[in-house]
Amino acid sequence: MTLKTTLLRFSNLALYLSSCALAGTGLLLHFRLPPSSRGGRGLTFCGLNRHEWGDIHLWIAYLVIAFSILHLALNWQWMVKIAATKKKWKLIGGIAFGLFIISLFFILPVENTGLGFRNH
Repeated sequence: MTLKTTLLRFSNLALYLSSCALAGTGLLLHFRLPPSSRGGRGLTFCGLNRHEWGDIHLWIAYLVIAFSILHLALNWQWMVKIAATKKKWKLIGGIAFGLFIISLFFILPVENTGLGFRNH
């Protein structure tokens, strides 16, 4: 087995498992540990509260991004030959569009609705 094959198998498994963990923590945060405005105050899961699980969810998301980049890098030849049908402009356009979508979350304004938390 070649090094590339070993890396592909690792990246596939790591991407699958980290995506499952990301989905699991997201569902946990949404359904089992709701925000305090919906009764989540004081709830814990495995000894961790909503904020701590949110931190774990964030770090798992970073892993998913890293494994996705590794996966795309290892499959670059397939993307050029098959996904882009040997037309690099399609591949470059797809990557540029994906980066544009990501950048929207940094470019678009954040608004203050005045509905923040108040200390009582």
